[in-house]
Amino acid sequence: MEHIDTILWLIFGLAGAGLLIKFAQGREEQEQINIFGIALVVAALIYIGFAVFYGTSTTWLFIEAVGVLVYGSFYLLAKRFGLHFLALGWLLHPVWDGGLHLVGAGGHFAPEWYAVMCISFDLVVAAYLFRKSALFKGAGQN
Repeated sequence: MEHIDTILWLIFGLAGAGLLIKFAQGREEQEQINIFGIALVVAALIYIGFAVFYGTSTTWLFIEAVGVLVYGSFYLLAKRFGLHFLALGWLLHPVWDGGLHLVGAGGHFAPEWYAVMCISFDLVVAAYLFRKSALFKGAGQN
């Protein structure tokens, strides 16, 4: 991928994150947890879609399914304990994107553009959620 392509996909990730954040803004914490939690699970499920589409092994399908379970767990933890668990899940998702699919062995079926776009998307959403979780926490202490 050329540098200009990488920059464009990073920008698309930023824009996508902005749209998701705009959609969720102004809603109560539990609604935001559902929006961002479902989005995190979908982000992990997309890799299963790539694995199926490109006909990878059942081992890779299993690895991707584990990813869905891991990131789904952050959603469940957030439903019980608060938004900061989703922030952590989104912060860790770029490790999955980059480590496993961009430079790791999963790059044979996951498109490079998706992993690049997902990294910027994930980091923006994580930053927003960490900030938002601090605001919700601070509002509850007044």
